[in-house]
Amino acid sequence: MKITRFEDLRVWQLAHRLSLDIADLVRTFPKDEKYDLANQMRRSARSIPSDISEGFGRFHFNDKLTFYERARTSMAELRNHFKEALGNAYIDNKSCDGFSKKMSEIGYLLNRMMKGIQKARDSFEEKKKLDRNSRRSLTSILSLSKDHFHP
Repeated sequence: MKITRFEDLRVWQLAHRLSLDIADLVRTFPKDEKYDLANQMRRSARSIPSDISEGFGRFHFNDKLTFYERARTSMAELRNHFKEALGNAYIDNKSCDGFSKKMSEIGYLLNRMMKGIQKARDSFEEKKKLDRNSRRSLTSILSLSKDHFHP
């Protein structure tokens, strides 16, 4: 089945769920973190599915890769925020480990998707190169033919 909507991507589904789960989690943080760590965690978590959806909507390989890389970068930022939350005892090890597993799965799927796009891009570029070379060869053959058949 061909995927035609970003909502059908498993990586987007997991990232979206992660974003919602983090929104719930940060509600338990101290009030003085509402506009600091909690806000940063919400924003980086929201960026992951947002960038995946935006990358999905892009036509060119490199544009897609740029947005998927941004999603991966936001996830790295989120991992850092989790270390901060753990260090400040806003969450426990079990919670941190659970979210870390979710982020690892998303990262794995993102990396796999990016490798597929890189492979498709490289294959496309190779095909373009071969097509250009074939046209050059054909042009050379045709010019030789003209010289050969016309006195």
